[in-house]
Amino acid sequence: MNKNILALVLGLSVVGCASNSGVEPTITDAQMKSEDVCCISKKDFAWVELDKTEDVGFVIDESSPVWEFKTGKSFFNAFEFSPRSGKVKVTLSSKMLKKRVLAPTVQLLDKEYNVVRTITLDEFNIRYSDMFDANRYVTSFEVDVQSLPYMIVFTNSSDVGQLVSVPHPAKVRAEESGEPLPIVTDPKFKHSYVGELNLEIETLTLGSRKVDNSMVAPVTAATTGVVATSVKAAPATIQPETTSYYHNAIQKAVAEDNIPKALSLLDEAKALNVEGAQETFVKAINSRK
Repeated sequence: MNKNILALVLGLSVVGCASNSGVEPTITDAQMKSEDVCCISKKDFAWVELDKTEDVGFVIDESSPVWEFKTGKSFFNAFEFSPRSGKVKVTLSSKMLKKRVLAPTVQLLDKEYNVVRTITLDEFNIRYSDMFDANRYVTSFEVDVQSLPYMIVFTNSSDVGQLVSVPHPAKVRAEESGEPLPIVTDPKFKHSYVGELNLEIETLTLGSRKVDNSMVAPVTAATTGVVATSVKAAPATIQPETTSYYHNAIQKAVAEDNIPKALSLLDEAKALNVEGAQETFVKAINSRK
């Protein structure tokens, strides 16, 4: 293909991503602070089980669970690496779409759910749009998942609202061809509490970590925004505080007409074997009529 034609195709793809519907981030700091946290402890997270090799897209949005991190509240997704993996290579990317992007932070946890390693936005690079993907933050790292079996992806609240600018495709084309730089406006993206991400896992060595199969329960993609997987649920004995939290949170979400969030909470509650969650949801829906 002619180089100029190829550059034009790439340019159109970037402009399309940058201006797609003109949607701006909708979650404010005040709204985020008012969100209820999902769980009593990190042990109760809906841990999404990963295979030895993965390439999955997922979203972090208003239906995702919320946790109070040291950097502030954030929606998040939580992952558990395969017990059959030893050392793995992790590649995580966050796409710049609809004038927004989630600026990722990653936590790696040990078997007791203690945070051992944190990967901040400074360790991500910007990869420019091509024919296959949008502009995106991306990082790759290796981890021994026998000792660090858990990973959480969220955003630092102090990053939210900041702008990131990427070169206009016409500039990239001009620099590659040695032509004069055109007068164009570089697309800008605002850091948001929500975004679309992609996770790739490559197992480099094998392992044999033991897992408690009695704590594994199926979950749908709607629960976590992750394609085809399952989650690790909490033990069968549920504390009254946990039951009360889910009942109240479901009622609040329905009262606020946030049905997607209510359904997400209901799915989490079912995965955790919280009694009465279904009845609470139905009563809350009926009370709106």
